Amino acid sequence: MIKMINRIVYDEYGSRRGLLNTQIHRFKYYLGQYNHLKQVQWADIDRLVFVCKGNICRSAYAEAVAKGLGLDSASCGVDTSSGMPANQDAVRIAAERCVDLSGHKTTPIQLFEYKQGDLFLAMEEWQIEKINLLYSDTKVSSLLGLWGKPVRPYIVDPYGMSDTYFHNCFDYLEETVNAISKKFL
Repeated sequence: MIKMINRIVYDEYGSRRGLLNTQIHRFKYYLGQYNHLKQVQWADIDRLVFVCKGNICRSAYAEAVAKGLGLDSASCGVDTSSGMPANQDAVRIAAERCVDLSGHKTTPIQLFEYKQGDLFLAMEEWQIEKINLLYSDTKVSSLLGLWGKPVRPYIVDPYGMSDTYFHNCFDYLEETVNAISKKFL
């Protein structure tokens, strides 16, 4: 029984910490603490900018999916070096899903070229804080997981996690980017 519960936790949330953080941020969402991040004027958005920590898994994949849907998109990381490739596991698993990350190169948010009409979509709340420090005049940021079903204000980083969690994370990213794409129709 314990093994089965652990398998569910690791497959769905990556780790026990992932499960805990997911639940904490869902609770904050239900308390209304992220309402201000849902105030997006979609008619004013020209480009989606996906943001995560290292820009080697989540944001790279979301960018590739958005581009595959014909959306103008970019990605960057709040704690990364410039010009690094995507994570090897992310590249491999994305390829299994017919998404090519082989040419991806990381971009630190400090070197990212912001344009009017950009919407920053972060994977975790602390990344929004970094975005707001650098681009305080824009106020055009949100959490990607606020636009998916179910709502996940915290999308657990698949780095170092199982292939099953990578696939589950990438499923969620795809579904959420697809939901956002409908806002541009």
